[in-house]
Amino acid sequence: MAVTKVTPDGLSASKIGANLLINGACNVAQRPTVTGLGDTNGARTAIDMWLVDTDGSSSQGRFTSSQDSTSPTGFGNSHKIDTTTAESAVASGDLINVQIRNEAQNLQHLKWGTSSAESIQLSFWFRSPKTGTHCVSLYAQDSNRSMVKEFTIDSADTFEYQSLTFTGDTGGTAFADDTGAGFFVSFPLVCGSNYQISADTWTANNRYATSNQQNLLDNTSNDIYISGVSMIVGTSASSDDFEHEEYGTTLRKCQRYLYRITRASGDLGDIGTGMWASTTSFYALAHFPTSMRTVATMSISTATDIFVRLTSGTATSTAIELIGANEEVAFPLVTVSSGGTAGRAGLWGLLATDEFLQFSAEL
Repeated sequence: MAVTKVTPDGLSASKIGANLLINGACNVAQRPTVTGLGDTNGARTAIDMWLVDTDGSSSQGRFTSSQDSTSPTGFGNSHKIDTTTAESAVASGDLINVQIRNEAQNLQHLKWGTSSAESIQLSFWFRSPKTGTHCVSLYAQDSNRSMVKEFTIDSADTFEYQSLTFTGDTGGTAFADDTGAGFFVSFPLVCGSNYQISADTWTANNRYATSNQQNLLDNTSNDIYISGVSMIVGTSASSDDFEHEEYGTTLRKCQRYLYRITRASGDLGDIGTGMWASTTSFYALAHFPTSMRTVATMSISTATDIFVRLTSGTATSTAIELIGANEEVAFPLVTVSSGGTAGRAGLWGLLATDEFLQFSAEL
């Protein structure tokens, strides 16, 4: 039979695992809409893998983050940033940006810190309320070095495709082969002069924009949308190269960093099994769907949102605390007023619709 030859072009085409970023299509949003963002550094947005990097005065802009169906052709979702409090004037120390990170151990093949450092192509769809110059930055945490790139928006309130090359950093250090953060990809919404540098040059410290960056939060009518974010090795990418993957694959990747259990309407609410230690103490067990990046922390909508099933009826928690965990399982201790039988197994879960329990090992 005939043998088909694979051309060099075929070898360079988009492939599974090419995108160094997770959830660039904004398809996974385990959290609901998140409001009041802009004053807490490290606060998480509605879109998995994204967070807010901020500094400056308490009077600066605020926004709501949500998953939105307004999206470029070929995508079902975007990250919507809805200005709720305007930033009237940008002080030198003011900073608000949305950021996506990746894990350092996944970047060894870039060979940064050597003469063979690979360049990378960052591409994305961006919809802005303003035309003109915008910025995006790349920060390599282990090197403590940044590069800022400028891009231009030609039409306001229109998705436009951007593709930018970041040259490999030969002057920095190699990425640590560990579970810490490698790159920070930051889209500045507000950026004062303290955080500005010239474009296209690797520079010490974390910087986000040039002096041409605009204030994107200066009006409460401002909405910004981002989708289709991709980082690949090389210097060539097109709008057709985005690595789409099935939802379940992306969700599992995101659950390495955040596992959130939310009770949906009609669900029984059960999470897992456990054992009564006394009439008031129940040792619960939660299995993670995938190995988490590191030992997770636990949070819950309200401590009284947990129930434990009894022979007849349920007991409602008065408190819950995480008494042990590893990358595979967590061991919460649920305290109730009464009703348990020491040594007896049981089921535990969430009492009502929209209540949640989550485990975080985020970058």
